[in-house]
Amino acid sequence: MAFTNEQEAGLLQVLAAYENGKRINELQPARGAVKDMQVEVMDETGETRCMPLSEAVEQAENPVAGRYWVNANSTPTAAGYYGSLAALRALPEKLGLGRYLVTDDRVKRKLDPTDSTRYADGTPAALDGSQGQCMWCWNGFYANIFTEGGNTVKAVTFDKPIGNGFSCWIPAGGTSWLGAGVMDRTNTKLVSVISNDERYRGGGGSAISAGSLTMAPAADSPQLTMLGMPASNISTTNFGTYARKHGEGWEANWFVARFVEEFLFEVIMGTNDSQATFQATKDANGLYRGGFGTGVTDMPNWDKYNNYNPVIPTSVGLEAGDGVCLVDYDLPDDNGGTFHTFHVPVFFGLVHAGYGHLWRWVRGLTISQTAGEKIEVYVSPSMYAQFDPTSLTGMLKACECPLTNGWIKRKSYNRLCCMPTEVGGSASTYYADQFYQNGATESGLRVRAAGGRANDGTIAGASYSYAPFTATVAYSYYSSPLCYFEEDPVIE
Repeated sequence: MAFTNEQEAGLLQVLAAYENGKRINELQPARGAVKDMQVEVMDETGETRCMPLSEAVEQAENPVAGRYWVNANSTPTAAGYYGSLAALRALPEKLGLGRYLVTDDRVKRKLDPTDSTRYADGTPAALDGSQGQCMWCWNGFYANIFTEGGNTVKAVTFDKPIGNGFSCWIPAGGTSWLGAGVMDRTNTKLVSVISNDERYRGGGGSAISAGSLTMAPAADSPQLTMLGMPASNISTTNFGTYARKHGEGWEANWFVARFVEEFLFEVIMGTNDSQATFQATKDANGLYRGGFGTGVTDMPNWDKYNNYNPVIPTSVGLEAGDGVCLVDYDLPDDNGGTFHTFHVPVFFGLVHAGYGHLWRWVRGLTISQTAGEKIEVYVSPSMYAQFDPTSLTGMLKACECPLTNGWIKRKSYNRLCCMPTEVGGSASTYYADQFYQNGATESGLRVRAAGGRANDGTIAGASYSYAPFTATVAYSYYSSPLCYFEEDPVIE
C-alpha cells in the first residue's frame, strides 16, 4: 500500500513522538500550584478527558455520591451521576438506611433488614414501645447542593463538604418509619410504635361512628375503631410538645429530618418526582431509579368512608423490612370485600416515602407573610433549644417563596428549608408537586405541611408544600412523625 506525502509525514511525526517519549520518572518536575495542574482521566462516558489534579485527589480521599440535573431541562430525572459511581451504589449501605429501635437516650439497635420483628442478630424485637421507638435512621453525612457548568448537583460526602454552593453537616438521626405520628394517650406523648392497644388509639383518640357515612366500612375495621392507626387532629405546636417528652434530641418532624427524606430520595432514586413510575429493577449502572407512583393519594370518597380520618394502619409495610418496594393494602368495605387498593411506597423501610396518606406538619420552620408583598421562610438554628412558631426571634432567613400558587419549578435547599422559590412547572416537569399559600391576601406567620394527603392525587409528593395555616390549626388528616438527632442539627 502506497502512502501519500502527507501520510508519510504524519507517520514520521508519530514515530518521532514514540521515540522521544519518556517514562514518568524521566519527566521534569512539575512547576506551579497544584490547583492549576491537570491529569488525564476516563469519565463516565468512557472518553479520555482532563481533570484538575486537586479535584481528583479530593474525590479519591472523600468519595462523592451524587446526581446532577441540567438546569436548562425541565425533566425531573437526573441527567447522570456525579462523583463516584461505586460510592453512589453503596450510598444506602454507607448511610445505614433502614429500620431501628431507638431508646429515649438515643441508643439505636438495628433490626433485621428483611424481618422488622427481629434484631439483626436474630433475637425477637418488640415494636410496642417497650424496647424503643420504631425509627428509620441514617448515619451522619454532608449534604452538598451546588451549580457546576449549567447543572445542579446534589451530592453526599462523609469526610468534608464539596462544591461552591450550600453544604451542611447532617447529624446521625432518624424519623418514624411509619410516616406519621402515634400518640401515647396515657402519657400524652408522641411515639412511634405498632400496637392495637387502646392506649395508642389513632385519629383524634376516639372511635368513629358510621352515622351518616354512606360508604363506611364494617364497625370493627381499624378505619373506624382507629386502633392501630396514626394520630391526627393535633396542632404542630402540640406535636412538638408531646415529642419533647422523650428528652433532649427528640422532636416532631423537625425540618432537618424532613430535608433528609426529600434530599436522599432525590439523590438515591435520581428523580425529583416521587410519584414517577416505580421501577423494580436498577439501571445499567446498578443505580436505583424512578419514584413510587401514586402511593396513598388516590383515595375515593374519603369523606363518605371515614370522614377524612387515617386509612392506613401503622402495621402496613411491616413485611417489607428495609426494602425499596410497593406494598399492596386493600381498604376494607362494609361486607368483607375491598373498597380500594393502595400501593403503599416503602423507601429502604420508610413507609409512604414522605408523601400521601396524611399531611406532615413540619417543625422548626416558620413562614412570614406580608399580604401581597412577600413570603419569607425562616428556620431555627437549633433543635435542642426551645422553639416558638409564633415568633421570628433568633430565626434565620432561608429563602423567599412566590406569591403565586402552582406546580413547583425551583425549590431552595438553603439552610435545609426545602421550600419553593418558583412555580410554573407541571405534573411531569421539575419537581412535579404543588405549592399553596395565602400570602397574596393575608399577613402573619404560617407553618409548612408536607407531602399531601390521601385524596390529593398528582399534586401530592415529597416536595409538596402547603402553607396557609398557623401553628394552632388541627385537622383529622394532619399528623407529624416523631424524629430525633444524636447531636443538635445546628444551622448557621
